[in-house]
Amino acid sequence: MKESEKGSNQGFTLIEMLVVIIIISFLMGIVLTGTLGFQALARDTRRAGDLRNAQNFLELYLTKCGHYPGEANCEILTSYGPKTWPTLAGIMVSAGITTQFPKELSGRKYFYGVSSDGLSYTLGAELERDHNVLREDIDGTSNGVNCADSPDKPVYCISSS
Repeated sequence: MKESEKGSNQGFTLIEMLVVIIIISFLMGIVLTGTLGFQALARDTRRAGDLRNAQNFLELYLTKCGHYPGEANCEILTSYGPKTWPTLAGIMVSAGITTQFPKELSGRKYFYGVSSDGLSYTLGAELERDHNVLREDIDGTSNGVNCADSPDKPVYCISSS
């Protein structure tokens, strides 16, 4: 057998394998970096959907009780302003409105505040990124909920009025 035929069956060299691995790693980095932004947008869009879903439950509560929740089971409101999201979920369950109230998603907080007359409310959610798609919201403080955006935690807020 000739020397040249014997050398052609050896396969790839170490340098060739390293070059291929580096190129594949570079391409994977580009793909993953682009995908992470879409995942954050999807989670933020879900948060906005959760707030819209909560609005529907709040309207059911208003129809049943004559005011938005401040206390459980349609009791007369004695405290106003901001409430924690788990408190609002508990009120909705105890009032018999729903057992499937939206839960906070991925460590970002949801907010709820009610006016002193119980006839208006504000819902808010911390976002992961500042998306132009979700920026049609209110800013400042509304019903005790701070809707002001900060650089590291933009907030999406909607209200009844």
